[in-house]
Amino acid sequence: MTENKAALSDVMEKFPLCRWWKAHEIERIWPETLLRMKEIYYVAACSRFITMNFIKDHAWVLSSGGVGASAMLLHSKGSLFPVFNGKTDITPPFFLERALKNIKLYSLQGLADEVDTLGNMLLPFGLSERETIRYKLMTLEAIPPSVKMPKAVSFRRAQKSDIDELLELQAAYEKEEVLPAGSVLDINVCRRNLERIIEKEKSLVAVKNDRIIGKINTNAKSYSRCQIGGVYVMPEYRGKGVASSLTFLFSRILLAENDGINLFVNINNAAARKVYVRCGFQNLSDYKIVYI
Repeated sequence: MTENKAALSDVMEKFPLCRWWKAHEIERIWPETLLRMKEIYYVAACSRFITMNFIKDHAWVLSSGGVGASAMLLHSKGSLFPVFNGKTDITPPFFLERALKNIKLYSLQGLADEVDTLGNMLLPFGLSERETIRYKLMTLEAIPPSVKMPKAVSFRRAQKSDIDELLELQAAYEKEEVLPAGSVLDINVCRRNLERIIEKEKSLVAVKNDRIIGKINTNAKSYSRCQIGGVYVMPEYRGKGVASSLTFLFSRILLAENDGINLFVNINNAAARKVYVRCGFQNLSDYKIVYI
């Protein structure tokens, strides 16, 4: 106990005018201003904040010197997003030790160095890492040159009537790209995810011989940008330009309505990274999801 008090005293001496506080809906201007400052890095966090339920979700803001917000922790649907705005010298969020007893936490997600900083802060609370997946955060600001379209393949928006057929592709995508190692796919949850995508997100499918062979959709929307996800092409049709065509055509649609597009791609998925580079995407930062 004495050691803990001494450590806290040292922190307060180092950060005399910094304190964490929980933002309520009436105070949303402070975290929103922080998110807008470097929106390009925080599209996923922005999307969660814009739609957050201030009763179930939480936005903890770090004030510096009583002026505005210098950092934020956003807790939404079991994920914790650090928004440190490039800072590494952050007042430790000691309040989380108590808060984590009352909220669910499945993962940390965000810029790799900020997730590492947060993870180190949480170590004393007894949290352990189950699995870490590393990504490249990529961005597209302008429509790139056209790509070569595959023969006998058409592209159209996804429809509610496609759900039964798309479920096979969505399930395969979640197994390959979403679920942590050792997790078992819940097909009912998968279907609900797909229904939400069709209803709430923008999406595009590739069709050949009246069969859907590929898909792409948005999975987040910030203030002026959107994020692509859910890209999947059936194995027998890979390497034929389907993914590139989906990405190019979809990006053209999205850029007509947004200032830019983000996505993050597994660093081990070299084929997907080549597709995105071919379509004009550029590396922005390292991204990471740590499952707890």
